[in-house]
Amino acid sequence: MKKEKKIKINFIKFIQKPYVPSKYNLTTWVNFSSIEQFINHVNLIFVGKKRMRTLNNRYLQKDRSTNVLTFTYDNEVFHGDIILCPEIINKEAKEYGFSSDFRWAHMIVHSMLHLQGYNHNTRKEQSFMEKTEVKLLNNMNFGNPYVRN
Repeated sequence: MKKEKKIKINFIKFIQKPYVPSKYNLTTWVNFSSIEQFINHVNLIFVGKKRMRTLNNRYLQKDRSTNVLTFTYDNEVFHGDIILCPEIINKEAKEYGFSSDFRWAHMIVHSMLHLQGYNHNTRKEQSFMEKTEVKLLNNMNFGNPYVRN
């Protein structure tokens, strides 16, 4: 039987109001999305739209808010930061006709895949990453995030 590795997760909230899933759900989704088994530590950082816009501008030169940013660090302990904007994620869930938890699970899966080296810079990479996301989400009893209701 394969031993399941637990990832150390820090929860850092710079906001209070918008809906954020329970720590239990977030932890479950992070651990379930660890398919390469080399991530040791993840910081889940929750920020508002203004801070997200500042970070997106500073690191990706995009002067707008976004739903999630992911940064990896490879030192003694392989870890990464997943910076999430609850206001945008919750708004997208409504716009796309998904439950909030489904949209959140998708953002966690997507970000965790980035931490593990997946990318969507080319059509081939995008297709492979999306298929992996769909498979993981289906295994967690969620649907396909690329098919809107």
